[in-house]
Amino acid sequence: MNLTKKEAALKNIGGAYNPDSVDFQAQMKEDLAMQNYSSTIINNEIMEECFETNKQDNNPAVIENINSDDMLTDDPISVVNMPSHLSSVQPKEEVIPNPNPQLCEEYIQDIYEHLKDIEFDHLPTPNYMRQQTDINEKMRGILIDWLVEVHLKFKLLPETLFLTVNLIDRFLELKQIMRNRLQLVGVTAMLIACKYEEIYAPEVRDFVYITDKAYTKEEILQMENDMLATLEYNITVPSPIKYLEIYSYYLKLDEISFMFCRYLLELFLVEYKMLKFNPSLVCSSSIYITMKIMKKDDCDKICHLSMYSEEKLRECAKEICVILDNLEKSSLQAVRKKFSLPKFLEVAKIKFN
Repeated sequence: MNLTKKEAALKNIGGAYNPDSVDFQAQMKEDLAMQNYSSTIINNEIMEECFETNKQDNNPAVIENINSDDMLTDDPISVVNMPSHLSSVQPKEEVIPNPNPQLCEEYIQDIYEHLKDIEFDHLPTPNYMRQQTDINEKMRGILIDWLVEVHLKFKLLPETLFLTVNLIDRFLELKQIMRNRLQLVGVTAMLIACKYEEIYAPEVRDFVYITDKAYTKEEILQMENDMLATLEYNITVPSPIKYLEIYSYYLKLDEISFMFCRYLLELFLVEYKMLKFNPSLVCSSSIYITMKIMKKDDCDKICHLSMYSEEKLRECAKEICVILDNLEKSSLQAVRKKFSLPKFLEVAKIKFN
C-alpha cells in the first residue's frame, strides 16, 4: 500500500501508519496545525549526531528580552505581545480546571498534607547520572523531549508525563543502562504510567509501533517487570502538576496563568538540573514567577500557602529564568512547540520585556 504524504510524516516521527494501533486518522487533523513538528527516534547514531551538532530552530524566537534579574524584581513584568485570542480571556472565579471531581474538594487539605509528608520518599538523587557509564544528562533530555511528543500523540493526561519522567529517573539511579536501551526504558516507563493514570491506556503494540519496531513486545514486557521490581512497585508519587491543581484551587488562577505554569513545569522535565528541587518547590516557584509576569500582586499568597519563604522561591525562580533565557537556543523544542498550539492557549508565544 502506498503511503500518503501525511502517513509518511507520521512514520518519520517514531512510527508508521497503523489504524489498528492508535487512531492516527484523528491525530492527522491535529497534525495539520503542527507542520515541521518532527520527532527524533532515539538510537545510538542519532544521539551522537545530536551531540556533535547543535541544531538551531528555524522558527523565530517567541520569547524575547527576558532578563533574569528583572524577572525577579518586585515590579511586575509587562506582557508586550500576547496572542490576540488571549486578550479577551477573562480570569474565572472558579479553580482551573473546573469542574474537576478528581480534586476531591472536601478532602483537599488532607490530600495536600499527605503529599507534603511523602514528597521526599521517592525522589531521584539529583546527581545520579554520575553513576551511569554509557549515558548522560543530554541523552536523558533527548529522550524526554521525544516522550513529550509521544505523550501529545497519544493524548494522555498531564499526570502521565510527570510520572513517566519520575519512573525513568528513579530507575536510572538504580540500574546501569546502555544507550541503545535508553529508549526502551522511556517507553516502558510511559507504559507503566499509562496503566496507572489512564482510563484507556495505549497497548504494548502501540509502543512497539511508536519506536518504529526498535524493540519487541517481549522486550518491553521484560523491561516492565524489571522496572517494577527495581522500584519495588512504588508508583504513587507526588508530582508538580498535582501541587499545581491544589494551589490553583486556593489561588483561583485564571486559565492563562494555569496553562503558563504547566508550560514551565513541563520545561523543567527536560532539564536534568531541576532534579535538585522538590516538586512542591518547583510548582510554587513557577506560580511565583507567573504572578510576576502576569502582573498579579499575590506573590505573598503562594509563599503562605506553600510555606516557602520568598527567598527560597527566588532561588528556584532564578533557574526558571535561565531556562527561559536559553530556550530559543536549545535543540529540544517539543515543549515549546506543544504549548504554541491553540489547545494550550499558545502560552509559549507570549513575549515579555
